Amino acid sequence: MTAFLPPHRCAMAPGVTALAASLILACGARSGLTEDDTGDGTGSMSVDPREGGCDNPIVLPLANMEVRGRLQGPSRVEGFCGDGVLDGGAEDTYLIVPTFNTDVLLLMQPSTEFTPTLRVTRDGCYEDDNNLPRMCAAPVGDVQFRHFFAEVGHEYSVTVDSPEGTDGHYAMQIVYTAPTLDGCPIHMNQIDQMPGGVFNWNNTLGGRAGEVDGHCGGPGAENMFQVNVSVPGEILFRVTADTSFAPALSIRTGCGGSSELVCTSMQETGSPTLEILQFFEPGTYFVVVDQNDIRGGEYVLEVQFL
Repeated sequence: MTAFLPPHRCAMAPGVTALAASLILACGARSGLTEDDTGDGTGSMSVDPREGGCDNPIVLPLANMEVRGRLQGPSRVEGFCGDGVLDGGAEDTYLIVPTFNTDVLLLMQPSTEFTPTLRVTRDGCYEDDNNLPRMCAAPVGDVQFRHFFAEVGHEYSVTVDSPEGTDGHYAMQIVYTAPTLDGCPIHMNQIDQMPGGVFNWNNTLGGRAGEVDGHCGGPGAENMFQVNVSVPGEILFRVTADTSFAPALSIRTGCGGSSELVCTSMQETGSPTLEILQFFEPGTYFVVVDQNDIRGGEYVLEVQFL
């Protein structure tokens, strides 16, 4: 299926990655100075009327596509992604309104002329304490894609941001599919089923944006462990967190939120202690200790093999 936007904004992309081996649409977004700019270089204004601004995002059809644009001029929206992330330049925002639950992959293309920051917020473009980014990252090094989980009944603002002083072009593929396991930070320590045994782990999560998303959210840093089940049986997962962050607990079969079997969070229960009791058939699973904020803090994970 091919999706279409207004013809003056689109052209067919010349090629796709193996991961996005389907029809791709190239849509040109533009950022630049408008008559409403302050002229002092700050771009301060209560409403951004331009197409691609936070208040007037470019609405995308639900189809795999490539979006292209040029970013220049002042910044109007900045976010918190962690130390060293520079997003003081111009930005373009795209709006995704899913009609089905799906993982969404964002792949910055080699033709991009600057180091972009990718930011995804739900039900509103502007970030605040009540609307933390579902995903916020500067893709650098070997990281070729980022991903988030989109649920029916919500709107998702996908923002391509830039460092201060940027004047450059970008290209980004948007693909509706589950991420591969290399898209999640799986811990080197694995949890092997030991009938009647117990696995304990404690750690301190930093105050930064994370990489794993799901039904119960989890914008902050996380730990994701592989669980190896050899015989059918029940497993009890219990997480206890300190007062500095609100924990989220997820069981899944893969990296993305679409593979999630069950999840719970302090945001849902009001308690810093979370439990999941689940029956498992033999196979490979993953348990994610996440957080519903980005403050960081200490947690203890206990796994009981019943």
